[in-house]
Amino acid sequence: NSKCMLMGDAAHAVVPFYGQGMNAGFEDCLVFAELMDQCHNDLRICLPEFSRLRVSDAHAISDLAMYNYKEMRAHVNSKWFLFRKYVDNFLHAILPSTIIPLYTMVTFSRRRYHEVVQQWAWQNKVINRGLFFAGVTAAFGSTYLLIKYRSYSLVWLEMLWSWASQFTYKKLEVFQ
Repeated sequence: NSKCMLMGDAAHAVVPFYGQGMNAGFEDCLVFAELMDQCHNDLRICLPEFSRLRVSDAHAISDLAMYNYKEMRAHVNSKWFLFRKYVDNFLHAILPSTIIPLYTMVTFSRRRYHEVVQQWAWQNKVINRGLFFAGVTAAFGSTYLLIKYRSYSLVWLEMLWSWASQFTYKKLEVFQ
């Protein structure tokens, strides 16, 4: 019954937006060769195990390719996206074995695709929480400073308000 197997691009029906079709095919060959060694060249054992191992990776690279397409289409000009890429690269420079950019994990490692997705999800959670807490800390810190030095800030605020209201009244008089 186990006499046929699909490998390479034929087995990975993915959009071409990550450029991993051929690499996934090479990875299929490596995994299959390792399994053949472990199973002593018994195809009846090797083929079902190969399918079990590679299905999660095929789904993961398909999802990654679609994500990369959406990222290129809609997010590359976003300031938040560029800021996040900067943060990712900065953290990678500081913690190279802990924080690894998604593209680097996919393209320059031998990690399985589903493991890359899991690592990336964990990294996003950690980085997003860190950015959230940094933002909250900055907001509370600036609120504290405004309250502490409010006598000074109120003088500036009153001066600004009086200037703005005079400017607005002069503009209204011109239009009447």
